[in-house]
Parts: sequence; C-alpha cells; structure tokens
Amino acid sequence: MKACYETKWISPNHHALGELPGRFHPVVEKILVNRGVKETAQMEEFLSECPQLTHDPFQMKGMDKAVTLIIDALNKKQKIVFYGDYDVDGMTSVALLLDFFYPMTSNIEFYIPLREEEGYGLNREALLEIKEDYQADLVVTVDCGISAVEETEYAKKIGLKLIITDHHMPGDQLPDTVVVNPKQPDCDYPFKELSGCGVAFKLAQALQKKLQIPKTRLTNLLDLVALATVCDVVPLRDENRTMVKYGIQKMRTTQRPGFQALLEVLSIPKEQVGVRELGFRIGPHFNASGRIDDARMGVQLLVTRKRQTALMLAERLRCLNDKRRKIQEIGLDRCHQLVVEKFHEHSFLVVDSEELHEGVIGIIAGRLRDAYYRPTLVLTPAKEKGIYTGSGRSVEGFHLFNELKPASHLMERFGGHANACGLKIREENIHQLRDYLQQRVLKVQEQIPDLLMKKIHVADHILPEDLSEEFVETIKRLEPYGMGNEKPYFLMKHIQVGVNSHIKFMGEEGQHLKISQFMQAGEKDVSNIEIISFGISDEHRKLCSQPDAPYDLVFFPQVNEFRGNRRIQMLMLDVKQAAKHPD
Repeated sequence: MKACYETKWISPNHHALGELPGRFHPVVEKILVNRGVKETAQMEEFLSECPQLTHDPFQMKGMDKAVTLIIDALNKKQKIVFYGDYDVDGMTSVALLLDFFYPMTSNIEFYIPLREEEGYGLNREALLEIKEDYQADLVVTVDCGISAVEETEYAKKIGLKLIITDHHMPGDQLPDTVVVNPKQPDCDYPFKELSGCGVAFKLAQALQKKLQIPKTRLTNLLDLVALATVCDVVPLRDENRTMVKYGIQKMRTTQRPGFQALLEVLSIPKEQVGVRELGFRIGPHFNASGRIDDARMGVQLLVTRKRQTALMLAERLRCLNDKRRKIQEIGLDRCHQLVVEKFHEHSFLVVDSEELHEGVIGIIAGRLRDAYYRPTLVLTPAKEKGIYTGSGRSVEGFHLFNELKPASHLMERFGGHANACGLKIREENIHQLRDYLQQRVLKVQEQIPDLLMKKIHVADHILPEDLSEEFVETIKRLEPYGMGNEKPYFLMKHIQVGVNSHIKFMGEEGQHLKISQFMQAGEKDVSNIEIISFGISDEHRKLCSQPDAPYDLVFFPQVNEFRGNRRIQMLMLDVKQAAKHPD
C-alpha cells in the first residue's frame, strides 16, 4: 500500500545549539544536543558500551510497601501468583519474576488471561479461580491493573492481597491497594517511561537490595527487559537505554534455552541480535501466541530449562506467527477497502468490521496509521454480545489517551498512553465516538496545522565526501535505536542521474530501486556510494530516474558487504524535487 500522506522535513537549528563540547564527532554531538543530551558527562554515558545510568528502585512510590508485603509472604510461605498481560511485555514480566523468585520459593504460579474470552487486565472470574483453585494468598500484577478499581475491591472481598505493578497511564481513581507505577500521582521516580517489564525489574532490584541477593540474579534477567522494552515501543533513553544495551549483550551470549531454541528455529545468528531482530522477528512470535492462541506458551518458552521442550514451543510459536500473518493480511485488506469506501475524508480513522480477528486489530491499526498518517482506531465484535473491542494508534502531536479520556462515558473501559490505546465499547456508541474523535482532531489541527503531515527529523545536511565507512561506524555509536532515540536521517541535496549512472529495479514487481554512480549538484560523479530504496512509490521512482530532475534525498547511511565487497549505501527514506539552486 502506497503512502497516502504528505511529509514535512524538519531540520535542526544548529545556530541555536550553542558551543559544542568538542569531545566527540561534531555530527554526533549535534544529534545528541538536539535530543537533550548536552553535557559531556551525559554524552559519555549515552555513547558508552558500558552505561551505568540507573535509578534507586525505592524512589518509586509504593515500592517500600510492595517489598514489605512480598517478604512477609515469603517468610510465611504463602502462595504468590503473578498476573500478566498477553503481549510480549506481559509475558516477559511474568517470566522475569518467575526466574527471580524460583531460587527463593517454589510456591509461585502465574496467570495470563485469554484475550478473546477474558480480555485485558484483571477480571473477577480469574481472581476467584486464583483464590480457590490456585490457593493463592498474594497476587502481583505486571503490565496491567492500574485501572482495576472494582476488581481490587473484589480481591479484598474474597481475601486476596494485591500488589499492582504497571506502567500505563492511571485514570482519575487509583485502585485501593499497593500500587507501583512511575506514572501515578506524587511519584518522585525520575524516569517515567519504563516498560511493564522494566517496572517488574525494578521490583526485583528492590528485593535484591533488601534481601542482599547477588546482583547476577538481576543481570541474568536483562535479556527479558531488552525484549520487552523494544517491543513495547517505550523511549530508548535514560535507564531504558542502559537495560537494552546490556540486555542485547546478554541475548548474544544467551544460555536461556527458550531464546536459543527460537533463534535456531528462526535462523537468527546470536551475534546478529539487535533492536531490529527483537522488534520485528523475535517479538512478533511471542505476541502471536497471545493474539490468536494462549500467551502462557510464550512464558513457558522463556522459563523452561529443557531444550526439547524449548524447541517444541519455539516451533509452535513459528507456526502461530505464520497463521497470524495470514489473518492479519486478510483483515488489513478489508480495512483498506472500508477506508476507501467510507472513511477516506476522515481525519481520524475509526474502522469497524465484523470480519476481523480481535488478536490482530492493534497491528492493523498501526498499519493503517502508517499508510494514511492519521490517528486510527480499529474495532471488531468482542465475545460479549453488543460489545466491540478496539485498538488505537496515534500520530505525533495527538495524545490518544488524553483525547479519549473526556469520552470515557462512551466506553465500557479504556486504557493506554500517548501513542496507543485499547478499549471496549457498546456497538451503539461507536458512531458517537467516531464523531467525537473527528472533531478532536480538527480542534488539535487548529493549534498544529501540520498535524497530519508525517514529520521526518533531519539530523544534518551532508555532502558525498562526508560519507565514509569511518562516518558510518561513528554514527553506530548512537545505537540502539528506537522510540526516543530514532535513527539519524541525513539530507543530501541536488542529486541526479548522470550519463554513467546505473539504475536497477529489483523485486518481483520492481518495487525496489538501486542507483549506482549518481551526480551531486550536477558537477561530478559519485561512484563509491549507492542509493537504495525498498518499496519505492511510482512517484519517487519517476523522480529518481529522470536525468533532468535533480532531487533532495533523506537517507540513513550504512555499509553493505556482499561477496567480500563493501559499499556505502544511502538507504532512502524520502525524496523530493530539488529547488532550482542548491544551497
């Protein structure tokens, strides 16, 4: 699907940066300063292969009480159940606490609700089952529970103690129990953007400090935190960056049978594991179990110590992910059809269909958002009669949770954050919610006229002679990339096809492009750099191929090695016709 939106390139005002420290490459320093990393010590920490930035877990509101309650349960040999969400963040959170607690007690179990039958978060039936069948005394939630006000009262009624650990935005009323969430009011924790697994890790860290447990018990859990942090798309800065860096190192030497098996099944060499592999290959296989089957098998894969069990579960996840992709593509095609037929003029896409699988509507919402660059909500019937389940994705500048909050009376329940949400709504209220969200986007556009233009933040304007293998290696020090620390994109102006240029279209439908030996500013051939684009649009294809049409290119630099030959490549992100005269 071709992109159906305009783009806006935003270049930094380097004149406003002030004097740079001069300790690192000037381009790297410009990027860091523009991302709020301004002091030399901060830059050294950010670029370090061995970052040290972390925060005292006891700064988090509720942590003292949670630790006291857990230690009391351990001393009394009480049953503890970890209750998680059915996505990667929830699965890794549960696995992390199981791994951490197993050496202290075997009197622990876990519970993850079934997506279609139970829905997200705590529910009464599950709490009753945990009390009566599991014989539990204490429930610790991970990655959920912050909105479970009524369920918390029910847990008290049936004699269950409850600790809620979560990272989602709280509503107007907090559950009346011990809550550990950096986003709750009056919490002094200095970093608010942890994943659910990150919060679970801080709980483990607090217990490690209190009980004087060896730190290796914590470092062995960082592979799980890295997977969750990347897949839950929380900002890769502050201590998230620390945990992901060490977590990726841990993954590359992993002794965890579940990860070893999955990497083997997916043919991913351990030494190649990075953010992209976590986010686009490994994570989706865990999510597939929660989307269309049972998330418990994902937890079982993460905690098993048996190789044959791990291989069996990894193969099941691979098959489930293949099935998920097919279901998703059918649903996405249907939603594109609905947008074209009914909603193409809407600034907020609210697409409802009975033909979708509830487990993939979040992915579909993200794909529609990316295709049309509009905030998007996708809805499909839930198990309860007359109720629809919805999943939303937003664009930069439109805070989805805050915008939905005034319309909470239209929904049975909702939760989320700036970029994503989940909700339940009665079918008869969908039209009213659609109208409300449409009006809200128009209102926000009055303050942000370019709200529905995709912003591409350009790190710097560079020339061909600036590009070298040394420069690419220098830029790699900014890794790992992700939300809050995106890949730096660069602008090169007045590129055009010359008489010596070689243009090649690749792929079954010629959807990929490679240009060798282009010209820059019409003056000289550039022979040591290739331009490459995957999934190029017809408009961009035409522009890049015309000898008399100079264009400006936004790209990411990389080194490609093929059969022993190394070439610098400019991986195209966007292209526009150049102004008549170069700067």
